[in-house]
Amino acid sequence: MTTLDFPTIAAIGLLLNIGLAAGFSLILLVLRRQTVPRLWAASMWAGAASTVLVSVPLPLPLPAAVGILARNGFAVLGSMLMLFGVALHVGRRAPVRPALVLGAGYLLAIAWFSVARPDLGIRLALYSALIIIWKTWEAWLLLRHAPVDVRRSCRLAAVVFLLDATLFLVRALIPVAPGADGDILRAGLPMNVTYVGGMFVMLAHTFALVLLIVERQMVDLRRLARRDGLTGLLNRTALMGDGEQQLAQSLHQQQPFAAMLLDLDHFKRINDTRGHPVGDEVLHHAARTLRRSLRGRDQLLGRYGGEEFVLLLPDTGMEQAMALAERLRATLEASPLQRDGGTIVITASIGVAVADAVPGLESLLARADAALYRAKAAGRNRVAGDLG
Repeated sequence: MTTLDFPTIAAIGLLLNIGLAAGFSLILLVLRRQTVPRLWAASMWAGAASTVLVSVPLPLPLPAAVGILARNGFAVLGSMLMLFGVALHVGRRAPVRPALVLGAGYLLAIAWFSVARPDLGIRLALYSALIIIWKTWEAWLLLRHAPVDVRRSCRLAAVVFLLDATLFLVRALIPVAPGADGDILRAGLPMNVTYVGGMFVMLAHTFALVLLIVERQMVDLRRLARRDGLTGLLNRTALMGDGEQQLAQSLHQQQPFAAMLLDLDHFKRINDTRGHPVGDEVLHHAARTLRRSLRGRDQLLGRYGGEEFVLLLPDTGMEQAMALAERLRATLEASPLQRDGGTIVITASIGVAVADAVPGLESLLARADAALYRAKAAGRNRVAGDLG
């Protein structure tokens, strides 16, 4: 253990910091436009810069306080970027103002205990306290605000961040070696041991970030696989799969279950006269209008194919479904698509059916489809119910 001197530890830490930052930055080659990985990569490079200033003497004959403030400034910048990335990852705003206040207060204190009243022990204690606050803050965000579908990786990362905070708590309690004389290079063997432990925590920290990104990407891919690329609604496969489960549950609980089939009127004419790009705009606008009108009831709203949409409604009887269908029809008609080429009025014919004792979503949709054709035959832009 006598060879565990700080310059050696600092050199190893420097290489580790740069290697991890460079390796993590490679993720950006794949996730170029994603803000959170970019913030985390920048945070790691700021941490590496701080380590460089600890390990490598300044090339110019500058006062020691300048180097101290510089490396602490990079450390604060890295911590803030990491915090901002964590906040955005769990869907929160980056806490810019409180983070800036905390960072500025810390740097003022470091400046005071570097110039006016030099004290290495207090500076190390302040740094430990700062990291404890940052890491506890990050862990709290991950535990308190983690979305359900990425909660596992958030919890694991929170454990690593709290372990990091614990390490700095131990470091804050260790006294600086007598005779250190303000030089961090001579802080003592116990302090050096915590720096070695910090390297292992740094590795775990990086893997935790990768885990957060991987689980998020997996969730996003699963979500994309369930969504229609044009409208953002459920695609037919997801709609039928979820719908079968909901229908079976409703029948088991002896609750009504309604299906609504909506078809945009004269959509082929729009495609033929205005072109398919305009047709795509109409579909997107109609889907957005429907989602806005449903106010949270759109979990089982999907694009069935072409210009047809399906809305499945658990615990909804015929009277309720017909009233909702009429409201949706009127809303679509009252929400034309405004574009440079003129206004496009969108109307829809809607067929409604309610499940009976015979299970099967396909048969229920067939009955809704039969009602839809009656609505079209009666002149379009109207609602028809299943005759049962």
